[in-house]
Amino acid sequence: FLKGFNMEKKYSAIIWDYNGTLIDDVHTALLSVNDILRRRSMEPITIEQYYSYIGTPITKFYERLFDLNEVPFDTLAREFAQGYDKHLPEEPLMANARLVLALARDMELKQVILSSSHREEIAKSLNRLNIAHYFDCVSGADDYEASCKAQRGRQVLERLRIAPERAVLVGDSLHDYTVARQLGTDCVLLAKGHQGRADLLTAGVPVIDDLLELGALL
Repeated sequence: FLKGFNMEKKYSAIIWDYNGTLIDDVHTALLSVNDILRRRSMEPITIEQYYSYIGTPITKFYERLFDLNEVPFDTLAREFAQGYDKHLPEEPLMANARLVLALARDMELKQVILSSSHREEIAKSLNRLNIAHYFDCVSGADDYEASCKAQRGRQVLERLRIAPERAVLVGDSLHDYTVARQLGTDCVLLAKGHQGRADLLTAGVPVIDDLLELGALL
C-alpha cells in the first residue's frame, strides 16, 4: 500500500467528504430516519429505499417521506440529529480511515474536509475522534439544508492555493462527483456510504470498497 501511495505523487491535496466517506454512518442515518417515521406511525424504510430517496439538498430526501407543509423541515432535522447521536457507534470512523489520513500527512499532502454537514457538528466530531490535526481546512455548511458545497470548495482551493488538477475529491455520492466536476478536480467514490454502488458506477470515475484502495489510485 505504501508503495502504491507514493506512485508519481500526482496529487498535492485530498478533498474529503465527511459523512459516508470518513465517517461510517449510513446505518446510523437509516436508524434515525426510521425513528422519525415510527414516531408518526409510519412504516420504516429499507437501506435500498434510503439509497433511492437520497438527494441534495437534503430537503429532497424528506420530501419523499413527509409533507413538509405539515411537518416542518426544521423539526425533522432536529429529530434526525437526536436519533443520529443516539445510534452513532463509539468508533464511527470508516475502516482504515486513520491509516490513510496518517499516510497522506506523511506524504505532505494537504487534506481538506468539504462537507454538506453542519460545520459545528463536524468540529465536535473531529475533536471527539482526535483527528482534527490531519486537516488543513474544514468547510461545513452553515445551515442544515447542506447547500453551496461547490462554492465553498472553490473558496478553499483558492485560500490554500491548491491547483484543481492537483487535487482529488473523495466522496460517497453522485453529488460529490458533481462537485468535483464543478471544481475541476479528479474524483474517487467510496461505495460504503449514502449512495449505492450501482448509482456511483454511472459517474465513470473509480469506485472503491475500502479507503486502502486509494493507494493504487494516488
